Amino acid sequence: MKIRWKLMILLLAIALAPLGGASILDRFLTHRLGKHLAANTREILIDQARRRLELIVTDYGRLLDRDRRLLELALRLQARAVERRLAQAPPSKPKVFLSDSFPTTAPATEPNAPGAYYRIVDDGRRLALPVRFDRQAYFLAAGVNASAVADDMARLSTMPEVYQAIRHMVGHLVHWQYTALASGVHMSYPGHGGYPARFDPRRRAWYVNALKTATASWQPPNVDVTTGMVMVALSMPVLAPRGQVAGVTGIDVPMERIFRDLKLPEQWSADEATLLVYPGKGVNGVPAGRLAIVAQKGYVPAGRDWREPREMALLTAEDTDALESLRLDALAGRSGVREISYRGRQALWAYGAGEPGQAFPVVIVPRQRVIEQATQAERYVLEQTRQGLQITGAILLGVVGVVVVAAGLSSRSVTRPVNDLATASQQLARGDFQARVSVRTGDELQTLAEAFNDMGPKLAERERMKRSLELAMQIQQSLLPAGPPKLDGFDIAGRSVYCDETGGDYYDFIDLVDLAPGRLGIAVGDVTGHGIGAALLMASARAVLRSRATGHGADLAGLFGELNHHLVHDTGDGQFMTLFYGVLDAADRSLSWTSGGHDPPLWFRRAGAKIEELTNTGIPLGILPDATFTQAGPVRLDVGDLLLIGTDGIWEARNASGEMFGKQRLRELLAADASLDAQTIHLAVVQAVKDFRAGAPQTDDITLVVIKSI
Repeated sequence: MKIRWKLMILLLAIALAPLGGASILDRFLTHRLGKHLAANTREILIDQARRRLELIVTDYGRLLDRDRRLLELALRLQARAVERRLAQAPPSKPKVFLSDSFPTTAPATEPNAPGAYYRIVDDGRRLALPVRFDRQAYFLAAGVNASAVADDMARLSTMPEVYQAIRHMVGHLVHWQYTALASGVHMSYPGHGGYPARFDPRRRAWYVNALKTATASWQPPNVDVTTGMVMVALSMPVLAPRGQVAGVTGIDVPMERIFRDLKLPEQWSADEATLLVYPGKGVNGVPAGRLAIVAQKGYVPAGRDWREPREMALLTAEDTDALESLRLDALAGRSGVREISYRGRQALWAYGAGEPGQAFPVVIVPRQRVIEQATQAERYVLEQTRQGLQITGAILLGVVGVVVVAAGLSSRSVTRPVNDLATASQQLARGDFQARVSVRTGDELQTLAEAFNDMGPKLAERERMKRSLELAMQIQQSLLPAGPPKLDGFDIAGRSVYCDETGGDYYDFIDLVDLAPGRLGIAVGDVTGHGIGAALLMASARAVLRSRATGHGADLAGLFGELNHHLVHDTGDGQFMTLFYGVLDAADRSLSWTSGGHDPPLWFRRAGAKIEELTNTGIPLGILPDATFTQAGPVRLDVGDLLLIGTDGIWEARNASGEMFGKQRLRELLAADASLDAQTIHLAVVQAVKDFRAGAPQTDDITLVVIKSI
């Protein structure tokens, strides 16, 4: 690719990267801000909705409790009025109107209007039902003799004034008020016709259950036989003058009117569902453990509409466990708000505190409706981000045009020096360290050319140093034993692994046959540091040790004294050497030694399978000119015994987390592999250290000599 194209691309990158990056960052941050604001707003709105819904159902629960108590009081007043009249003499001119005398049809009215009365005909239509608020209707069950019950009918003929007073007290809650006697007489207020031919009040649930409880009791929701409306009946027995049960009086409350005081925010109206549910007990067609919808408040464009099912439908949800928890909460007297899926959408379900045998409200508001405001805010932020990106794109196109022109004009001043540098670089790559380039542009290209011209001599010097290091490594490696020695009764292995080209570790096998047959000197040393300086000091110590080992014979302490004298004069400040030197005698399988500050060798004794350390007998060499050393041993090595002599590069090796290999691992490895030959044990230790480092660099030389008595 031509330099001018590269330059153009470079300029484009320089110009566009910040602008494009800023645009992307701005979009990302704005988008994230919008998401963050929307998320926070959602949480706030949902939390507010939860609080508001819970407050609504809680307050409504209080209203329900108030209305319930008011109705129970009204029923007791109604019952007392019935009992007083049954105890009195019948009036002389009672106003008794049988239900057959009331018309059953009237001009059509809106059946759902407050206070409307209607009845259901066979084809399911609702027809307006004429009623009289100034009188009550009498109905006689099949087989009842009118003359036999005439006195009771007369006694109760003045009940309309009581019904009217109670209706005035409880207001819109009352739909029907009635009294049914055990004799089969049924009186209903307001007066109306339209009773089914086989109607017998004594078989109705409100009558039967009231006799069982013997007090004011709420009956499960039921479908009214006349209107088809879902009603909840409140009834209680009434007593004759002598204390026996004379019948039952009751009040019917339409379920739809219970919702009249339940007001929800207008913004939720389009999707909310307000239900009155009844906990089933296995009666009235509602299975035990289920919730039946006895009234539902919907929404239509013309306004709010009450609908009552002919048969109570069961309340269902996709999350049955959550619905069951809701039911148990309500029955335990706890109101609350839960998030449950409703008709395929997540929704907030607020529920009131229920009571055994009583219906309680459930308000369902779709979650999306609650967070609609946050969703709109998020859309606005994203739209503003999109418009900003369009403006940024137009600016980027203008920048591209300017950069293309600038690249064409400036490329000529760059291409020639770059070509010269490329030609000189090829010469340098072929090994011509005298290659030079002349650039006089007065800018960074000239600085680059000067740096290039300075590179050749430095590379030549580095090449010479590299060859010197390679030669030093070869020389140092030649100073180490070429292989293990042969000594009767012993299996010996040794090796040094340097972390640089040259190192300061040292080991040697010195043949002492001139002193006595079957004797071998074994040395393991470690010079401080590594590299060329440590390698030279190691070579000096090796030379002195080899030249004086035979002359000193069995006087190992004297040998170390002379070696220390040489090293004190050969080393500078801060340099010293630790050294272990021992004489192995094959004749009696013994070892004598002297140690100058070197880590004690490990002695694995087959008898008892225990590991001991050989004592250290002196300080490191090359520190004090008048240092003295002592000789230790001899110790006898039985068959199967092992000696492991190493440098600290083994147990001080560290892995990537800084943990050291440690002597304990070395001891465990020695004990586990004691039955193997010396070379195998040696390789196992080196490999174990490498595996422990697990890729971490080797920071110190590793030297190890293994001696096994066989």
